[in-house]
Amino acid sequence: MSDDPHAVAFLGRLRAVAGLRVFPDADGNTPTAATPLPYVVAWVSVRYDLGPTLDARSTRAVATATVHSVGANDTAARITAGRVRGVLLDVVPEMTGRRAFPIRHDDSPPARPDESTGRRVFDQIDLYRLESLPG
Repeated sequence: MSDDPHAVAFLGRLRAVAGLRVFPDADGNTPTAATPLPYVVAWVSVRYDLGPTLDARSTRAVATATVHSVGANDTAARITAGRVRGVLLDVVPEMTGRRAFPIRHDDSPPARPDESTGRRVFDQIDLYRLESLPG
């Protein structure tokens, strides 16, 4: 089983938004202190849960996208997070070899300051979930 279709589903939708800078970019680069604001960083992980099979196999993929919407202040971070929500929430992506369910929004703590790149920015972190079955 490949995790790639799930990452492609999330990142492809985000990268298709005009004017939205998304990391890691197509070359795998991540933002630096010089990266213009706002931007989005999305990390995708996939686990396999027990699926609806008679042989008790783990076929249900559960992908989580941890999306960081980064802006100069909390308002900018929330606006960017809104753009992300608009392109992901409730979408049923096309996935070769998989039957996808609608993307759901699982968590959203408040935006907070972050200085990990060497400058002060605000980071709104949202968790999105995409589940799929073979087929």
